[in-house]
Order: sequence, then C-alpha cells, then structure tokens
Amino acid sequence: VSFTWLLLRETAEEDTMNSRLFLRIFSRPSFRRAFSKEVAHVDQAPRPTTVVKGSTFSQRIGAFIAGVAVTAAFGYVTLRRDIYEAAEGVESNIQTLHNDIVLSSQNLSAKVASLEERIAVLEGKEQ
Repeated sequence: VSFTWLLLRETAEEDTMNSRLFLRIFSRPSFRRAFSKEVAHVDQAPRPTTVVKGSTFSQRIGAFIAGVAVTAAFGYVTLRRDIYEAAEGVESNIQTLHNDIVLSSQNLSAKVASLEERIAVLEGKEQ
C-alpha cells in the first residue's frame, strides 16, 4: 500500500460527512492503480454501461403524429357511424310521417265522400 493511499485514507476517515463517498471514489481499483505499472487483477468482467437516452425530437414528433392519426381514424369511424345512424332515424321518422299523412288523407277523402253523399241525399229530398 502506498503512502499516498494511506494519507488519502486518513483524510477520508477524518471527514465524517464525506467519508463514505470519499472511500467509495478512492477505493475503486481503477483509481488506485492509475499510476501503477502492474496489471490490475479483475475479479469480475466489466459490466456493460447502459446509456439511458431519451427520445429525440423527431421520435417525439413521430409519436405525436401517429397518435393524431390513430385518433383521427377512430374519430372518423365514430362520426361516420353517428351520421348514418342519425340519417336512418330521420328517414324512419319521415317514413312514419308519410304513412300517417297518407292514412289521414285516405280517412279525410272517405269522410268527404260520405258527406257529399249525405248532401246529395238531403238535396234530393228537398226537391
């Protein structure tokens, strides 16, 4: 163990707040053997470093556009279905109204015809 290492270790032990962090940094094999000419003995294979990289601006824009496209397609299908259902409802109401008008027109024509017959009968009796 070198003198520098002992000095650093004593300094780290005196500093109570940073001693653990200090020891963690200076006790790494890569730090201790920085100026050594001996080959460092490594017990474990080095871990691959994983770089956590956020998505780029173009990826975010692409995701936004994809979301807008899916939402627009879903909205289009829903709106189209709602319009066709409303049109069918209106057609059904118009057909019902048409049937009611035809029926009432037939009833009215029958009443007018019966009234004309009664008037003809009454006028015939007076003469």
